[in-house]
Amino acid sequence: MRLRQRGARLVVAAAVSVVACTAGCGATSAPTPVAAPASCTRPDPGVSSGTIDVGGIFPQSGPDGALFDAVDAGIRARFLVQNEEGGIGGRSLALQTADDGDGEQANLAAAHYLVGRHVFGVIEVSTNGEGSASYLHRSGVPVTGWAITPSWGRDQNMFGYHYSTPPSPPGRPVTLNAQFAKAHGGDRVAVLAGGAAESVQFVTGFMATLPALGLHLVYQNLHERLGQTDFSFDAAAMARAGVDTLLTGLAPLTNVAVLQAAKAAGVPLKVVLLPAGYDGRYAAAFASVLEGAYVAIDWRPFELPVPAHAQFEDALRRVAPDAYPGQLAMVGWLSASTFIRGLQAAGPRCPLRTAFVTNLRLVRGYTADGLVPPTDFSALFGKEPLCYWMLQVHLGRFVPVSDQPLCGKIASGARS
Repeated sequence: MRLRQRGARLVVAAAVSVVACTAGCGATSAPTPVAAPASCTRPDPGVSSGTIDVGGIFPQSGPDGALFDAVDAGIRARFLVQNEEGGIGGRSLALQTADDGDGEQANLAAAHYLVGRHVFGVIEVSTNGEGSASYLHRSGVPVTGWAITPSWGRDQNMFGYHYSTPPSPPGRPVTLNAQFAKAHGGDRVAVLAGGAAESVQFVTGFMATLPALGLHLVYQNLHERLGQTDFSFDAAAMARAGVDTLLTGLAPLTNVAVLQAAKAAGVPLKVVLLPAGYDGRYAAAFASVLEGAYVAIDWRPFELPVPAHAQFEDALRRVAPDAYPGQLAMVGWLSASTFIRGLQAAGPRCPLRTAFVTNLRLVRGYTADGLVPPTDFSALFGKEPLCYWMLQVHLGRFVPVSDQPLCGKIASGARS
């Protein structure tokens, strides 16, 4: 099994977006679309007569490097399909990548490298994105990708493929997880988090929604360590407290250790909510431990197929025969699809960076061919995501709870 442990920061940021809209995050009036120039005698960087060069930033080294190979494959698969359909205005899409596996300074260096290589824009899938966000914004470089750091809800040049993030974390709490737990018999709740700010922010947002729904927080530990494998202390405490519901902000393989300890301690869990781990290999490898646990994702799961799923899997096999068609490969595909939509909005004849940013922000009803709910890139900016597909592990497989995403709401009393 190629699934690897990753830091809690990556996992929680990937799985949960708890965002807020501060003053100025939304425009008071709609901007005017930017028209394409009559000719393309002075194209923007990255645009030539036959090619549009696009940068890709994600970890290629460090603890997450092997895991993020799938992102590269997903982007290239989407570009393959687009190029076979004629590219953008007859220009083929070409990808140049840069490694940010060593953190935010490496992320900034990667952005400088790609801009120096004259890419038109950047596709970014990384928890290190704050390192380069201000530089890319000042440079007017359009960015699409996985919206998992605050800049995606702060800088207008950055477009998550379906949702935004906090300009100022932790944002306002959303009731979805608490509603779901209550509807499935939960009452006495435990939360575990630690190792990164995002991990703690996720669970504290959940904790804030419990009282209004009549749920009881009876155990918490927000100081778990990265790499921790022994959770016998937490499990014993949960057993004494009569816990029946568990939510964590921890990494997938860490959650396996948590659930093993809880089972050994006899904790009678009715509801287990995990922030990430939607990977068929993970569910199969730890089937007995994960049985009954729930995971949420923000795109239509493979178990509810539409034609775009098959197109994704076919293209992925062609560009990377060994790549697993899982969550990170799909994140790469969706991030590339959003970039392609931005180029189309900018005007295929001669796309400009300014037109990409302005015109994509005006796009409504975007669905990535049915893989995400209808998306309005202006309305979502700086707003909390309210809806996710919920899946339950059963007999080593993921089973959707419903064929449509479930939605929560901003907790009453939360500040705007």
